[in-house]
Parts: sequence; C-alpha cells; structure tokens
Amino acid sequence: MRVALINYTVGGVSGTGRHVELLRRGLVEMGIEAIPVTLSSTWHIGIPVLRAATFTLGALLRRLEADLLHIHNPKLAGLILRSPSRSVVTIHGGMVEFSLKYGRLGSLATKAMRSLLHRAGAVTSVMKSEADRNGWIWIPNMTDLAAIERIEPSKESYILFVGRNDPIKNYALFKRVMERIGKPYKALGVEEVASWERVISYMKAAECLVITSIWEGMPSVLLEAWASHCPVIAPDIAAFRPFADAVILAKHDVESYLEAYKSLSSRREEVTRRGYEIVSRLDYPEVTSQYVSIYRRLVTQS
Repeated sequence: MRVALINYTVGGVSGTGRHVELLRRGLVEMGIEAIPVTLSSTWHIGIPVLRAATFTLGALLRRLEADLLHIHNPKLAGLILRSPSRSVVTIHGGMVEFSLKYGRLGSLATKAMRSLLHRAGAVTSVMKSEADRNGWIWIPNMTDLAAIERIEPSKESYILFVGRNDPIKNYALFKRVMERIGKPYKALGVEEVASWERVISYMKAAECLVITSIWEGMPSVLLEAWASHCPVIAPDIAAFRPFADAVILAKHDVESYLEAYKSLSSRREEVTRRGYEIVSRLDYPEVTSQYVSIYRRLVTQS
C-alpha cells in the first residue's frame, strides 16, 4: 500500500508536522510506503492568503502514484475531489479555530470545507469532543516515547511557553501572568527558537509548562510534557477538560492562572503521574495502527 501524506510540512516545529512525521515513520516500520506531499515538493504561491488554494491546485495537478490520500489540513479539503472514497482527512485543531481567527470569512470557509469533508472516505479528529460532535472517528495525537526518554534534562529550570506567535496561542496572556509571577521563563517559538530536542530537555527540568491558547485540538506539546514528567497548567477549554486530572485548569484571566500556579506544589505529583499514564498509550506505533485500519478498510471497499 502507498499512502500520500499531505500537509504543508512533515516534521519541523509545528505540532501537525510532527504528527505527520511520526505517522510517516510508523507506516514505514509497518512496511507501508509513505509519500510526503508538502510545500517543498509541490507548486504553490507563498503569499499566505493564496497558499492553501494554490497548494491544493499544485497537488491536484501533480502525478501521485498513491493508493490513498491522507490530508492533514482541512484547508486542503479540495484534494478530496481527486479520490473521494480513498481520502482520509485528519482535523488537528478543530473547525472552530477558523471562525475564531477570521470571523465571518472564517465561518464561510468552514462551511465550504465541511461540504467537502462529507465526500471523504473517512474524517478523523485528534480531539474526542470534536469527533463525537461531528460524527468523525477519534484517533488521538501521538508522540515518540523512546526518543523523549533518551534526551537528558536541562541543567536550567524555567517556566515554559511553547508555541508560535499566533493570536490563537494567546501569548499576551502568558506574558501578563509571568509579569506577576516574576520567575525566569522561556517562551520557545516566540522569544527564541529551539530544536525539538532542546524543548524536551527544557521540559524535563521545567517548573511547569503553561498553555494559554484560546483553542486547541490535542496539542503535541501536551503529550511531550506528559512524557517528560512536566506538569501542565492549561486553559479550561474543550481540549483539556477531559484531562482535568492530568493538567491544572485555569480560566482565561491572570488571576485564575496565578491560582493554578499556586496549586502546583500540591498537585505536581498527581498531574505528572496521571499525564504519563495517558501518554504511555499514545506512542506512535500504536496510534499509527489505528490509521492503518482505516486505510485498509477504504482500499478494500473501493
């Protein structure tokens, strides 16, 4: 079987890119050929407002000798038209994100994407509540436990923020919280860039990871923190509520985050233990096998 993995990136610093790279690796280890279709290998126009549409066009025109398409960005849902019954779409951040970021225009784009998703052979989501609400298949995010285990902890300890400088990630709230806490911190992805290995090293020595996002799916950084035994303070939103015993939840205001931080000493052992219990079931070979079950069903049926 040959599977085209379609996303702007494979690997790199983005959570989705990391997910696709782990899936690629898992497929290869199972003897399945994985064909990356990315910005670096497909014609497109680099202007942000034109990128999705032109990348979709470039991928539609490209010769692809694949038995199945696995699309990892709903903005690229037009590619379903190439082979509807043999297309899988994975939603990493949820469809609500587009409305939050782009207002009415985002809502209109979401409607268009949903109409295309109905034509796909299968739609999966890394977020269980989104899968349940939309009738999709829930397949959680994944990580590489062995790779994380091999990394040595940093000799320095900080409070961490890990993410891009995007309004959805709400870095401004993290900054206000840190001004009140007054302790050393690192904002990786915003104030400085670090390799994935360096991020894990910091996590293993961190006082905690603070997530302030307005919206998330099932972020890779959460799984990586759990695997690194790093406690997590996260917003009280749909993505994190199912893990209330594995993270410390806070409302989207400074005072609530300060209260969550104050509870860290009493809850650290509980949340790190429970987090590791969860992530131990999300190693990439196990999650990859769930996708492969879908691939085989679609190839057999069509």
